[in-house]
Amino acid sequence: MNCEICGKPMTGFSTVLIDGTQFDVCENCSSLGKKLEVTNEKKDFLQAKKPFIKPKRKFVQGTGPELNSNTLIEGFGKKIMQARQRKNLTLKDLAMKLYEKESVIQRIEAEKFTPSDKTIKKIENELEIQLRE
Repeated sequence: MNCEICGKPMTGFSTVLIDGTQFDVCENCSSLGKKLEVTNEKKDFLQAKKPFIKPKRKFVQGTGPELNSNTLIEGFGKKIMQARQRKNLTLKDLAMKLYEKESVIQRIEAEKFTPSDKTIKKIENELEIQLRE
């Protein structure tokens, strides 16, 4: 275990309070703050502590709170593209109006991505089309 102030390896350590924060320090650095009493249980815990690593979340398309309640029509991507072109909108224009990324709209039109209910509703309102059965 290393001193939290100077970084040197510690054989024995003290817990001190410096500006309201507890530090485990070597004997040389213990004069920098107010010494605190540490029980044997806490010493064992402090020596065994490991950094917390946040687990990665996996995204699985089509799951989660935004499951489509209604089924999308067959060929929904082509219908979106045709409606967008009728309104003389580029992918970028439509993406900006829907507050989505251009790549998301492109993937929806290619039917490589199934949009959430919220996104479907935004597309339907903007392009004035029906995408659900």
